[in-house]
Amino acid sequence: MKNNLTVNVHDGNVLELTPSSELNLAQLLFLNGAFSGVPLCSGMGRCALCKVKFETCAPTPLKEELKKFSTSEIESGWRLSCLHKAESATIYLPKPERVVPKKSGNIIGKFANSLPDNLSLAVDLGTTGMQWAFTVNGEIITEGQELNPQIGLGSEVMSRLAFASKPEQCKILSNLVTTRLASIIEQTGPVKEMVITGNPSMISILAQDNVEGLSRAPYSLPNRCGKVINLGQNLPQAYVPVHLAPFVGADITAGIVALNFSNVIPEPPYLFADLGTNGEFVLCLSPDEYIVSSVPMGPALEGVGLTNGRTAGPGAISSFTLTPAGLSPSFISEPDKTGSPGITGTGYLSLCSLLLKSGVLTREGQFSKGNTPLAARLARNITQAQGSPALDLGLNSKLLLPASDIEEILKVKAAFNLAMTALLNRAGLSPSSLNSLILGGAMGQHVNINDLVTTGFIPAETGPITRAAGNTSLAGAVILTNNKNARDFASSLPALTSVLELAGGQDFGQKFLERMIFQYVY
Repeated sequence: MKNNLTVNVHDGNVLELTPSSELNLAQLLFLNGAFSGVPLCSGMGRCALCKVKFETCAPTPLKEELKKFSTSEIESGWRLSCLHKAESATIYLPKPERVVPKKSGNIIGKFANSLPDNLSLAVDLGTTGMQWAFTVNGEIITEGQELNPQIGLGSEVMSRLAFASKPEQCKILSNLVTTRLASIIEQTGPVKEMVITGNPSMISILAQDNVEGLSRAPYSLPNRCGKVINLGQNLPQAYVPVHLAPFVGADITAGIVALNFSNVIPEPPYLFADLGTNGEFVLCLSPDEYIVSSVPMGPALEGVGLTNGRTAGPGAISSFTLTPAGLSPSFISEPDKTGSPGITGTGYLSLCSLLLKSGVLTREGQFSKGNTPLAARLARNITQAQGSPALDLGLNSKLLLPASDIEEILKVKAAFNLAMTALLNRAGLSPSSLNSLILGGAMGQHVNINDLVTTGFIPAETGPITRAAGNTSLAGAVILTNNKNARDFASSLPALTSVLELAGGQDFGQKFLERMIFQYVY
């Protein structure tokens, strides 16, 4: 039909879709079942996972596409669907790449054969991923993780909020999550209650609140939470911990709960950093005084948006070493023999750290010739990819490290560095004054602390006191399913907390640029 968008799918199916002036092509395809489980960068033109081939009406290629495709591919009609409108055309949709499988475990322990009737569900709803655990009296009996089912409609906070600005689209996002939660519960067993944590944007979208106050300055919370909410979909009511600031949310409150209800409570002063798409920081000066702040970091640490980025999971590369035979990758589990393995965010940190030590990468993020014969041999793999410098990693999968990926890692580093120094300066502390630096979130699950020192995320003096705490948000949610004292403690935190605004400062941009270097800037 003349005004239809015809999609010839790789499996032989044909979709006839109605063009949309509200959505880009990738979003329309996502809402019609494409890219399920694919960690899309959603509109940034970086990951190339939304590629399609225009068989008719190919749009003029954009600069991002000229970097991703060869001349012959461009001439054949290959484009990135996130960069173009959902207009009338005939396109070919290839088999999706780097699909992130849903991961869940079996019921363990004494409940393996029969579930009790007092089952609870703890959920950490991140911007990129969603993790959950079924519990009985605060004891985990099974857990799982997967991509946030909304990711095809915006990979980071602001793009998700932009989509949710219209009530009907906010409802779509909310329903994607509630439908998935209902399915998880149906597959496991009925629950009496849920605890859901997440940043204020994810929680507000889930609750279908008006997100205008989170979308533009001066930022404000539509709902501070710290209460039970009703999500419909035949779901049990959900307790959401209190938010501490417009971009420091229930996930951080849950993280503080996890730290304070653990076997070893950290001694103040300590810095707690939860690092995902949004970086959220808590400086604890005493049991009665907290300073919180946040800074946008993007989804790179979660493996989204980088050329070979992949979320942490079986077959993904998590670290590198340099051997006489070249770079040697380490995998989270057995490598994926069906295609490109991809590199996690912490794998990228490991690679940058190794290249810095060997002189193949400068502190400014530029490729160099190497400082040893072995490194010099590696540096000979520096090439050009679509007009920009790139390092051929020398692996069978032909992975490249382009300069654009290094720049994305530098942006994350600069944001982390800026938040840490700003909080310490606000309190009049030096890094050596801290008793501990605790990492949660995506970075806090697989990162090598030495890589953080080498790349300048943290100063050398904090290396010995830094520890990775894993998913503190989910750990806190589990505690909150069964501990009234923990809920009371969570409710008390706003009165003990002050907020340090970073992004609105007049010198934010200058301080950020000063930290775009692989070296900690005080």
